[in-house]
Amino acid sequence: MAETRIALLEALTMSAWPALSTEVFDGWALRFADGYTKRANSVVPLYDGALPDDAKRAYVERRYRAAGLPAVFKLTVENAALDEQLAALGYQQVDVSSVQTLALEQRYEQDPEVTLWRKPDPAWFDAFAAMGVLTPGQRITAQRMLAGYACETAFAALHHEGRAVACGFAVRQWDSVVLFDIVTEPASRRSGYGRRLVHSLLAWGQETGATQGLLQVVADNAPAVALYASLGFAEQYRYWYRRQPA
Repeated sequence: MAETRIALLEALTMSAWPALSTEVFDGWALRFADGYTKRANSVVPLYDGALPDDAKRAYVERRYRAAGLPAVFKLTVENAALDEQLAALGYQQVDVSSVQTLALEQRYEQDPEVTLWRKPDPAWFDAFAAMGVLTPGQRITAQRMLAGYACETAFAALHHEGRAVACGFAVRQWDSVVLFDIVTEPASRRSGYGRRLVHSLLAWGQETGATQGLLQVVADNAPAVALYASLGFAEQYRYWYRRQPA
């Protein structure tokens, strides 16, 4: 994939999952969100720029240490030199993930059992927090993050026999509907609920003018990878994290 395309998709997915605060420093975005998700608590290189010298890296490590966190870098093949340097310093590679897209060529329909909210309704958030097994502290952080979108959003829950069995949400940016946190409760998995939820979010994206579906999935999450492949999503590239050694 062309480097400019990776940069565009990285920008879309970064802004579609907003941190509580961001510091831009010499071509790097330092993102902070009280430790809730690595995406929102990591350094994202915005452009090639200068490779880190000891002083620059030490500054980053100090900033995250002050927040009670290890320094974590989110990297792609565009950051090969930085990845090599961090590996040599003992930074561990974790959570290799796949960025996937789908051209919205067919027409998607809203599922009658899927409810969509434009804001994170309390009923949706309770289901989201329960299925994601969020701690009390993570619930507070997630509520703050999800309430801060400037762009259009859709928060979806699929109900069966009066209770939510799957939920997730989507963010509308540029030409894309970006999907996040598609989750089904454990007792209801392998029932097609995740597929139906995704269809409804893609339908919402089409209604708002999106021509592409976009998502990120941990590469070794076999059930999720299989679901998205069956829906026609195709991998564009991978990213991974380098985490500061203890």
